Amino acid sequence: MKVNDFLNNSHLHTVLPIYLTQYLHPNYTRERLDTPDGDFIDLDWVNKDMTNAPTLILFHGVEGSSKSHYAKRIMYHLEQIGWRGVVPHFRGCSEELNRCMKIYHAGETSDVRWIIHQISLRTPKELFAAGVSLGGNMLLKFLGEMPQNDLHAAVAVSTPFDLAETTSVMDHGINKHIYAKSFLNTLMPKMQAYAKRFHNFKYFLDHKVDTINEFSELYLCQVYGFKNAEDYYRQSSCKPYLKNIITPTMILQSRNDPLIPVNSWPTKDELSKYIKFVSTRSGGHGGFVTTNRNYREALLKLPKFIVDYLKQYSRYDSSDIITATNTSNDNISININDDNIDTNDIINL
Repeated sequence: MKVNDFLNNSHLHTVLPIYLTQYLHPNYTRERLDTPDGDFIDLDWVNKDMTNAPTLILFHGVEGSSKSHYAKRIMYHLEQIGWRGVVPHFRGCSEELNRCMKIYHAGETSDVRWIIHQISLRTPKELFAAGVSLGGNMLLKFLGEMPQNDLHAAVAVSTPFDLAETTSVMDHGINKHIYAKSFLNTLMPKMQAYAKRFHNFKYFLDHKVDTINEFSELYLCQVYGFKNAEDYYRQSSCKPYLKNIITPTMILQSRNDPLIPVNSWPTKDELSKYIKFVSTRSGGHGGFVTTNRNYREALLKLPKFIVDYLKQYSRYDSSDIITATNTSNDNISININDDNIDTNDIINL
């Protein structure tokens, strides 16, 4: 295998950051918010008290948390440049079972809406949001459902625009053994714990779940009343909502994402004029590391790119914020402030 082929391997870009971020530790401050329905949502903050700086809310992916590699990378960078950052944990994702029988899913945006509003009440400066993978789908769907909102700008990374297509890809071949299995290893024990706590929730002891589609069919449909998994995917996919977005938004996708096929991406006609769609040749799923010998610089390319876009919508001045520039070794290699790049454009890097 050639070096370039190795470095552009989709699974390598997806998995490698997990190991490279083992020694990257943002200084989180935990806060618990009680929800109107008697449950709780845990937030992990960096620079929590720096209310004079912009704030970025990061919505994580399936079974993610503030410990996910992309969360650590983004929050570490925000901490270094003096921005305020927060990772809200979807219910059941902060290492404690939630009090109510409410499971997060790709189209469940009521918590996203409530979290953004609660944080906006204590954020005098600009408020931004980013979402990765499932979190990206939830954020984009929210933006389309509620065009008038509290956000100044948003970023979605590695978004599954068509949940049926993404689930099919995840449930077959090597993806089933790498990604689906990993998600189910934590999802299924939670379902068993829910069944013990909530007697109206059924755990299927006689049915071994080994695909995400089966999980959606048996458990998400049970809680939310979807007719079947296909109905869940149809109602929850963000693609039909993209045209309604009026919040300035950047979508970042990799053409070698092992989970999200290019043919499931939206067309330019399906994008709002307020969306900037950036695609890269490589980056895997939520990876986007560079071939820099300095592993920390390689890991921070994604958060720097995100901040570079968002700072267009901020009056905050920080000499530590670095603008992405064209360099041959970078997967993401564009100055996003370039005047010749229009919104509602699909930019291929």
